[in-house]
Parts: sequence; C-alpha cells; structure tokens
Amino acid sequence: MKTATRKHQLFISLPAINRRVPLAAYVAAIRRAKANPDVEFKTGLSTWWPTTGRKIMRQFREGMNTRINDSTPYIKRGVAQ
Repeated sequence: MKTATRKHQLFISLPAINRRVPLAAYVAAIRRAKANPDVEFKTGLSTWWPTTGRKIMRQFREGMNTRINDSTPYIKRGVAQ
C-alpha cells in the first residue's frame, strides 16, 4: 500500500517586491549573492531596484539582526506594519 506524502513548502515574504518566494529559492539567491558580491542583481531583499550582491548580504544581515533584536513573532515576520 502506498502512502501519499505531502511536501510542505515554506515561503519567505519580500515586501519590497510584493512577492512570496519558496525558502529554497531564497537560500539559493542568498548564496548566489554571497558568491558574487560585485554582480548587480535585478532586486535586493528590501529594495525593488538593481542591487549588488554585497548590498544584498548587508540587507540579509540587517534583516536577521532586526528579527533577533525586535523579537518579532513568527506569524508577523514579513508583514508590513
């Protein structure tokens, strides 16, 4: 008997571009930005305009520090205030 397995996909909200992206795609993009700090990407994590990998990593660290220091509840992360 086969049992159906359900994959639960997690998403990250990016309010600057008004999109939700799968966690796997988000992690891949962060790794790509980290490996290519001088390359210009279409958007940043918190900006809608072209952004370098170096600035994306800065946005990533700033967002991480904000979530840690503000103790934002999980359910409210990525939600515009």
